[in-house]
Amino acid sequence: MLQAKRIYSALIILLTATILSGSGVNQKAIHGKVVDEATKEALIGANIFIKESNIGTASNHNGYFILKGFELADFELSVSMLGYKTETLKITEQNFNYDTLYINLRQGMIEMGSIVVTGTNTAHLYENVPVKTEIIPNALILKKKSLNLAEALSFQTGLSVDNECNNCNFTQVRILGFDGKYSQILIDGDPVMSTLGGVYGLEHFPKEMIEQIEVVKGGGSALYGSGAISGTINLMTKRPVFNSTKINYLGQSADGSYDQQLGAVAELVSDDGLTGAFIFGSTRSRNPYDRNLDGYTEIGELKNETIGFNFFHRPSNKTEVNLSLHRIHEERRGGSELEKPIHESRIGEWTEHFRWGGKIGWVHRINNKIDYKVNYSFSILERDSYYGGLAENTPEGRLKALNFYGYSNNPLHSGGIQGNYRFSNQVITAGFQYFRDELLDRSVANESYYVDEVFENAGFFLQDEIFFGSSNQFTIIAGARVDKHSAIQNWIVSPRLNLMYKFDNGLIVRAGYSTGFKAPQIFDEDLHICGLEGDQRVIRNSNYLKEERSHTFTIGTEYQDFIGKTPLLIGITGFYTRLDGAYSEQFVSREDKFEVWERINSTGAYVTGIELDLGVKPFSSIEFRSGLTYKKNKYDEKLEDFNTRNFLRTPDLFGHFNVIYDVTKNLGIFTAVKYQGKMNVPHEILIEGNDEPLLKLERVPSFVELDFGITYNLQLINNFSTKLSVGVKNLTDAYQGDLDYGLNRDPGYVYGPANPRTMYFSIETSF
Repeated sequence: MLQAKRIYSALIILLTATILSGSGVNQKAIHGKVVDEATKEALIGANIFIKESNIGTASNHNGYFILKGFELADFELSVSMLGYKTETLKITEQNFNYDTLYINLRQGMIEMGSIVVTGTNTAHLYENVPVKTEIIPNALILKKKSLNLAEALSFQTGLSVDNECNNCNFTQVRILGFDGKYSQILIDGDPVMSTLGGVYGLEHFPKEMIEQIEVVKGGGSALYGSGAISGTINLMTKRPVFNSTKINYLGQSADGSYDQQLGAVAELVSDDGLTGAFIFGSTRSRNPYDRNLDGYTEIGELKNETIGFNFFHRPSNKTEVNLSLHRIHEERRGGSELEKPIHESRIGEWTEHFRWGGKIGWVHRINNKIDYKVNYSFSILERDSYYGGLAENTPEGRLKALNFYGYSNNPLHSGGIQGNYRFSNQVITAGFQYFRDELLDRSVANESYYVDEVFENAGFFLQDEIFFGSSNQFTIIAGARVDKHSAIQNWIVSPRLNLMYKFDNGLIVRAGYSTGFKAPQIFDEDLHICGLEGDQRVIRNSNYLKEERSHTFTIGTEYQDFIGKTPLLIGITGFYTRLDGAYSEQFVSREDKFEVWERINSTGAYVTGIELDLGVKPFSSIEFRSGLTYKKNKYDEKLEDFNTRNFLRTPDLFGHFNVIYDVTKNLGIFTAVKYQGKMNVPHEILIEGNDEPLLKLERVPSFVELDFGITYNLQLINNFSTKLSVGVKNLTDAYQGDLDYGLNRDPGYVYGPANPRTMYFSIETSF
């Protein structure tokens, strides 16, 4: 008892010292205002931080900021803002506590000036990040009228988002051609997208929840552990900056099938800026769509409700507490006869998800050079499901149809600590991370394939970021992570090495080597029980399945600066990823209404290719952006069922082209073109009298998808505005032309644009 009291007293003393450490006397301060260079309008939410330190702040709704809590004398102050060129000011003793600094920022490309963290797990300006990071800002998500994470990712170089089932619209994101299970999805840097959450998770998270999306391609296990083989996608939520409220409604008609979403967000910040909250909510209702009028859906019925908040409080200038919580409820149904109870339909796929997720974190800046953070995150996901159908309209058949109801429970917990130490020309990052993923699944009718598993992973990582040159133009990042996963007997070591050189004229050269691994656990597609003529088709791991390992090599050059007064972005990146022990699937057996596939290790696979990015803003009112990817994905050996080495369901050539045109201050036009090349898609054909289906590989055509929208801003009164938008997605109605018909269709034989021609209208009110 005496020992416990001593420990308790020590903790109280440590906490008191921590809080008081940020309230020292005689602290210095800088006062300033950030404005647009051309219009002189105040810029809200600009980032202001001291270079080579952990001290920063943001401008308020009038463009003003106060930076305090530091003891430095002479240093460089970096001022950045999304869509503007970053400015660096040399600050000396005479700037402290005197006249207000007026900082003019010049408009650039839409990504310029943003802060990214995913590539190194530390904050960097987009223009200076050593690990190539692509971002999708909230402004672009809103212009595209994306409703959720899946749609927001659909116009990004090297990424493709595909619908994989006509019954329930199971969605995957492929990075450089690899299946969705190879992409690690993070929320605010935490790996809390659980096994079950990966099935429909891309559509669970509405646009109201997303402030920015960061994408890093290639192996990322050196920082994030198991799962980051082809790349990492980090969904960043909003940090409140000033008091505001937005309410929006979007209604769209897909060839007569109506889809509508109502959302609201609010930012609340105290007068002293030490406490803030971001609150968001969304509700969506989508009617089913039957393209070929055969009585079976191509787009299922969907209802989604989401609510949540982010909260921060700074007890002192050096400490901060973060808290976030969200709840998502989604119900979707596809197949036939949606007006009937699900077990009385000929084919039915139905799921109802309840997800609770959140995070609590503590950040402490001990001094100008040392900081650390401690966090705990969780995801608790429950799913009720039905995958099957009424094979025979008899008492026995109706009783048998009840067997296809299922239940899944998937709680995930993640926690860790990370410390950063800045000294001289280095930043050393070290930390520990642990996660536990529990999975109970009773979705299949055959009890032999029930799942009751627990997967755990503990990882230690260390990274050293070193700067060279008078202006830190040369950067080396070396790091490694050691993981122990419960499904793998041995420890896994994941190294990384990245190099960057930035020339004075804005040209950047990057090269990197990164690694990733994927443990042999249950994957998202295993929990999507595809229905075929009322049957159940499941995938399970073989008894001897081993982990996959990836090795990614990249080299590229990029220019992102101004030519005269014109912002310009030109980038070219070559990549090669080697996958050892690549997972592939083979048909095992079919008994009555149950079909089994098995996941095995093949000898290996690789992807190699090149990416091109181009952006130019010839005038302040118009911006052109385009991206193109050409690649080859091949297995070392031919797939047994299809006699090909090529990856399935991924084109070799795909790209996009966007135009943002602000005709006037209140009128804007957005145009997007998406190209998807030819690819190989498996097709399962049922033949009467045969016990096993015919497996055929189809070479499907290419598609061009065109979006167009107009937005008008009504400034009715001060601090109150309304935006009206109208437009069309997939203007040319590019859509799959050889859909299967009727009861014997293969719901997995689906490709091309996920939606037909869709007209939309939206209204957003801000105050």
